[in-house]
Amino acid sequence: MTLAVDQPLLASDIVDVRDLKGGKIFLLNGRDGSSLILKAEDSVTGDQIKAVAPIIKTIDPSIKMKPLTPGEVLELRSFLLNKARYIQHLKKIMRMGLNKPITEAEKQAVMALDSCVRTYGTASIGGRTNIAKMTHVNMSTLGIVTPFGRGVTDEEWDEARGVFRKFTKALNKSGGLEKLGAILAGDFFIGNEDRFHSFGSGIALKMQGESKSHHFKVIFNLGNIILVKPGKGKRTVLSMLDYMDPNTAFLNIDKDLDSLESTNKYGDKWPMRVLLNPASRKKIAEDLVDDLRFLMKPEKSLFGMNNLSGSRAVSRVNNGIVDGIKGIKKALSVRQAKLSPLIGSYYDAIKNI
Repeated sequence: MTLAVDQPLLASDIVDVRDLKGGKIFLLNGRDGSSLILKAEDSVTGDQIKAVAPIIKTIDPSIKMKPLTPGEVLELRSFLLNKARYIQHLKKIMRMGLNKPITEAEKQAVMALDSCVRTYGTASIGGRTNIAKMTHVNMSTLGIVTPFGRGVTDEEWDEARGVFRKFTKALNKSGGLEKLGAILAGDFFIGNEDRFHSFGSGIALKMQGESKSHHFKVIFNLGNIILVKPGKGKRTVLSMLDYMDPNTAFLNIDKDLDSLESTNKYGDKWPMRVLLNPASRKKIAEDLVDDLRFLMKPEKSLFGMNNLSGSRAVSRVNNGIVDGIKGIKKALSVRQAKLSPLIGSYYDAIKNI
C-alpha cells in the first residue's frame, strides 16, 4: 500500500527511514516509491493539531497532517523492531568480510525514530499521539536569502537566485499576495507567531550586502515563509506549512481565550486582535509589504532583480486577510458543537465581525 496521510500506516509498507532534523522530523520511504513525513514537536499535541485542522484546511487545503493513531504507532514499532533485527544480522555478515549494505546514517535514523516513538507515541484519551504524519512535498523557503555566515559557493548562489525568483513570481501572480494575507490570518487565529509577528516585533537581520541590521516589522521567520509544489504538473504555491508554534501562549485547547490572555506570564495578547480592527489590519498589511519590498528591491536586493510590483500590493494582502477571516468564520460556524473551548472562544471573538 502507498504511504499517504489518508491511508493507515503499515509496517509492511515502509522500506527505510531518514532523520531530517534533530530526531523529530523523519522521512519514511515506501516500497512502492511513495514517501511520508513524520514530525514530533515539544509542547504540540495531537489533540491540538486536530483542534486547529478546520482552520488549516480553510486557508491551505493542500496541507494534510494527521496525528498517528495508537495502531499506527504499533506498526511503527513493528517496523523498527524488524529493522533493528536486520541491523544485528548485518553485523554478523560484516564480520565475515562481506560488503556493508547499510550506512551509519541509516542506523542512527532507526535509533532516533525509536527514541521519538518512545517519547511522543503515547496516545491521549482522544486516541491521538503527539507524532503527526504529513504529505512529503518539494519545499523552498525564503530563509535561503539570509546570510550564509561563511563563504558562499557559486552553486549556493545559483540555488538562492532560483528560489528567490520563484518567490517573487509566486507573490506577484494573481492570488499570491492574497494567499500570504490569508496565511497570516490563519496563523494569528491559532496563535502562531513563528512566521509573522503581530505587534511590530519582527526579526532583526543583517542581510548579505547590507552594512547594518534591518529590523523587519512583521516577518519573524524567513524560513517559515514556504513555497511548495504539491505534485507533478502542479504549480508552485505559497503554503501554511509549519503552522504550530510550540512557544505560543495560546495552545491550551481546554481553556478559553480570556483565561489564556489573563494568565500567561508575558502578558501576551491573542495575535488575531490586531486583525479585528480595519485600521490596524491595514497597517499590518502595509508593514508586511514593506518587509517584502526590502527583501526584493532591485537596488539593494541580493540579486538585483524582481521587485514586488504593483501599487495594489497592500490592498491585495489586506483582501487576503479579510478573505481568510471570512473563510475561518464559515468553516467554524458549522462545527460549533465540536469545537474545543479555546477554538470556540476564538470563534466567538470573530463571528460578529
